[in-house]
Amino acid sequence: MNKHSVVIVGGGISGLSTAFFLSRRASQEHFPLKITVLEASDRFGGVLRTMTRGGFQREAGADAFYAGQDDATDLCRELGLQKDLVEAASCFRWFFFLKNKRYFPIPGVPGSFLDTVRFLWHPQLSFLTKFRMLGEPFIPRCRDEQDESLASFIRRRLGQGFYQELVKPLVQGVYMMDPEVLSLGAMFPRFKQAERTFGSLAGSFLKMKSKKKEKGHAEFLTLKHGLEGLVQALVRELGVFEAWPSRPSERVGIPACELRRSAPVRECTYRMGAGWEILLENGELLRADSLCLAMNACESSKLLSRQAPELSRALSEIRYDSIATVNLIYRFEDVPAGDLAPGFLVPMDGECYPFSSLKWLGKSADGKHMFMRAFLSETMIPEVFMESDETLKQKLLDFLDEFFGIQAKPLFIDVERYPRALPQYETGHFERVARIETLTAQYPGLFFAGNGFRGFGITDCIRQAKIVSARCQFQNH
Repeated sequence: MNKHSVVIVGGGISGLSTAFFLSRRASQEHFPLKITVLEASDRFGGVLRTMTRGGFQREAGADAFYAGQDDATDLCRELGLQKDLVEAASCFRWFFFLKNKRYFPIPGVPGSFLDTVRFLWHPQLSFLTKFRMLGEPFIPRCRDEQDESLASFIRRRLGQGFYQELVKPLVQGVYMMDPEVLSLGAMFPRFKQAERTFGSLAGSFLKMKSKKKEKGHAEFLTLKHGLEGLVQALVRELGVFEAWPSRPSERVGIPACELRRSAPVRECTYRMGAGWEILLENGELLRADSLCLAMNACESSKLLSRQAPELSRALSEIRYDSIATVNLIYRFEDVPAGDLAPGFLVPMDGECYPFSSLKWLGKSADGKHMFMRAFLSETMIPEVFMESDETLKQKLLDFLDEFFGIQAKPLFIDVERYPRALPQYETGHFERVARIETLTAQYPGLFFAGNGFRGFGITDCIRQAKIVSARCQFQNH
């Protein structure tokens, strides 16, 4: 009996997780399965990369995952990483709005009645904005089921002032997305559900407070030795399967896995009755019963342009933004604002700074160092993003000197760029995804995973990988 073969294009967290769940399922069902993971770059992990230099550990890409859903934490436990799970810096508890060379602290999601009062009567919000906000419970709910933008929803329920003074700068800075076209249903479904269920956001908030958990839980988690530990654990686990095919025994139910780096793909073609052909850039041709494209939708579009032109066009409609990150490490005594709470520094609308947002991560565990991280969006600030790495560094250092009086040189500073890494979930996103899924059904054994479809966080990507592995139909030959 020949093994069912699966080729996964993309060796980031989505591709590796898909391979892991598939191998586990094949092992449990005692089904002969061959998995091949093709990664175009020279390393696995995608944006999950932990770097250590000069004794300092830093994240080059993603630095935490949402703990409100269990997919990521469950995977960590399955891989034996539960002891390494630690709470990430609580940067979503505070936001600092930058305006006229001053900053205004605003609490994030209010955690108590007092927090709520402080939030509503914060001096950054105008009187008219506050007055309009108080009328939110009396705004009739929208009966239209059509997706609307976040900007439209906020204006409708809380007014133009609240949108302009608070929501717009936050979304542009922290999410690096345009709220005028950002899908409410895809990005903030709880807001939509709150209006539908309770008639208002205020009613939903009060209900949420009444059901507050007795024990607090961390909202965002990371790994003690960096998030790349998750990638390494997946590679190790899959590497065990990779070694098995060379053994004499070819027992039914033992999955075989081949992990290949520096293996970019040129084109994917479906042959009726013969499955998928995957043509690599080096001219090598692979065949597979099932194909999973665990990569950006725009890159998947290119691989399918000749085989599935209509599906390719639908995939290309999901737009991506390029981003850059700048990590900085200072001695604690060199930072006059060292007592600033962890949070995001966000430019107000119309204010120009050399970043979309600056993540103030706070002190190291020993209290001797300060960590910061700047994020830049090509779409939001193209004139800054297109500068050279050295110019970006200097502009950021000039800002920290002028704004916080940090004149000392950082112990560490570097720039990492990620072309077309952040999907823009624009209005009607789930309708586009549904169309992609309908078109995909025309091609047996074709699946998509990654951050462009139903959530772009680490937890979302792992959940999507689990769904793909469950849908894959194994066939005997």
